[in-house]
Amino acid sequence: MARTQRPWGAVLSGVAAVVLATPTLVFPADSPTEPKLGFLAVGALIFAGAVVRIRAEGHGADATPPGEAVTED
Repeated sequence: MARTQRPWGAVLSGVAAVVLATPTLVFPADSPTEPKLGFLAVGALIFAGAVVRIRAEGHGADATPPGEAVTED
C-alpha cells in the first residue's frame, strides 16, 4: 500500500501565519514589544522551516515523465 504524501510545508505555513498574527489579535496596541518580538521570532522560525519543507517536497518526483513533452493548451 502506497503512502500518501502530506503537505507539511503548507501546514507549517498556516501555523506560522497564526503565530505571526497572534500579537496583533490578542495584545493591545500599547502593550510592550518584547512579547510581540517573541512571537515574531518563533513565527519566522516556523515559516523558515515551512519554506525548507516545501522546497524538499518537490525533490524525488518529476511532474512530467522524461519522454513526454510539456505543452500548454
